[in-house]
Amino acid sequence: MSRVVFFGVDLHGHVNPTLGLISKLVERGEEVIYYCSDPFREKIEQTGASFCSYRGLLSFGRHNGTGIETLLVFADFLMNKCRILVDALYDEIYQLQPDYIIHDSFCLWGKELAIGLNIPGIAVFANFPFIDEMAQKDPAFFMEYVLLASEEPFYVKHKGQHDVYRKLLDKLARVIALKYGKQSINVINDIFCSKEGLNLLFTSREFQLHEETFDDTHLFAGYEVYPRDEPVDFPYELLDGRPLIYIAFGTILHNLSDLYQTCFDALRDSDYQVVMSVGIETDSSICDSAPANFIVRPYVPQLKLLSKADIFVTHGGANSIYESLCNCVPMVVMPQVFDEFMGALMVEQSGAGVYIRNKMPSAEELREMIRQVKTNPIYLDNCRRIKQSFEAAGGLNYAVNEVIHFAKQKVCHE
Repeated sequence: MSRVVFFGVDLHGHVNPTLGLISKLVERGEEVIYYCSDPFREKIEQTGASFCSYRGLLSFGRHNGTGIETLLVFADFLMNKCRILVDALYDEIYQLQPDYIIHDSFCLWGKELAIGLNIPGIAVFANFPFIDEMAQKDPAFFMEYVLLASEEPFYVKHKGQHDVYRKLLDKLARVIALKYGKQSINVINDIFCSKEGLNLLFTSREFQLHEETFDDTHLFAGYEVYPRDEPVDFPYELLDGRPLIYIAFGTILHNLSDLYQTCFDALRDSDYQVVMSVGIETDSSICDSAPANFIVRPYVPQLKLLSKADIFVTHGGANSIYESLCNCVPMVVMPQVFDEFMGALMVEQSGAGVYIRNKMPSAEELREMIRQVKTNPIYLDNCRRIKQSFEAAGGLNYAVNEVIHFAKQKVCHE
């Protein structure tokens, strides 16, 4: 039995995809110590792992800025958190004497602590995988779908020049070097991905954009839904057998009242029954204006609803998209922030749903997209195809075998 320390990010979309992996490691006899923030303690302990708190030192959130500005701010955030957490946790991790470290790709401190302790490190991509090699092949994709900088003056001025992406990253690398003393750093691979000798991707090559840019240090394990205990009081008895549409826009944004109203207007008096999750911080009065065919709740048991849903109207977060695919539920994707735009493009290119590019579509546009997805069987067929590709990738047992093999092999070589 080996002891492994796992460093996570305190966001549901990053914790949830790791729970199955952790559970499988525990089943194999590995002792797992999982670092995260306190609200995730119960969910993590249900896997059999031991929970350790960041003690308030980590708090991921949202920055309201432009694409390029957000890149700068987030890189600085990760570097600063790395410095703080390495200083705060080094002695503690040293005392634990782990055999290896697994960390979320955003957790640069996991990589630094593995290096400092001279033990194997493994990165886990809980979000949509994006690496520098993808941007090298298609710089415009990075600027427009990752940074969302298509309308920024800097990009508009230099659009079409293939060195814009690299000049931007080189400039940011110089800023990082000046502030943090990190020389010759690749901002994407070293900061945003914390790439290791083994990098786990919870997806398949069939669903990955530019999959050919990922070398053999990247293990495509597919995606398996880990059953979550969601003690949510939901009125299942109200589900009456009509075609079911599930609507949810994630746990980060809470100022989407206009978008919710668009959903009301699009589906009011339709033949569908609709369940909408609006988040715990949204004004509860939104429930009072819901049409009769809607069930609106601050939080709903997503996995159970996806098992019953015919269509998922979603913001396009990684957790939501992968869980929808595993349940073979076609999607209407309306991305709002971050990598949701990349997720929407992946859904569109795979044919598993449609991508509404207007962040605030009209009720008519939304209604038509839902009709299109519901009436054309190709979307359901493509969901089934992608689900099969997840299963064929090998799954969590395969991932755990490779993790244990990599850790032991690396120790032997050292």
